[in-house]
Amino acid sequence: MTDIEAVPGWADVIEWFGYSPNFHDAEVVSIDLRRDPEPSVVRVHGWRTNSDTTESGHFRQDRHALVTFTIQGTQTVKLNGWNHQNVLSEISVDREGDCYILRLPEIYGVDGEIAGMHVSVAIEPFVQK
Repeated sequence: MTDIEAVPGWADVIEWFGYSPNFHDAEVVSIDLRRDPEPSVVRVHGWRTNSDTTESGHFRQDRHALVTFTIQGTQTVKLNGWNHQNVLSEISVDREGDCYILRLPEIYGVDGEIAGMHVSVAIEPFVQK
């Protein structure tokens, strides 16, 4: 069972997207691993997919955002793969004992998990360059 809704900052994510997203098809932009006392940071480009379609027949996307997961007291890191896209099937945060585990199951590219003593999230509009 995921504990992501208890993560500090998650209410801002819900406010931005209008619901609690699972980040299916979101892309990991960067992973910055640091040893304690510095935090590790995972940045993900996410968006809202709507039910209406564009002229080309694709579902319309809006509310693009850079979602930053900050892990304090990094304990373990298990990561595999990395490429030019790093598409996720979802993101979850689980609590196991004293640790929170940020899980990043892949569709294509990076896959794995980062465990730490504390996890928080922040969101900001994402402007593609």
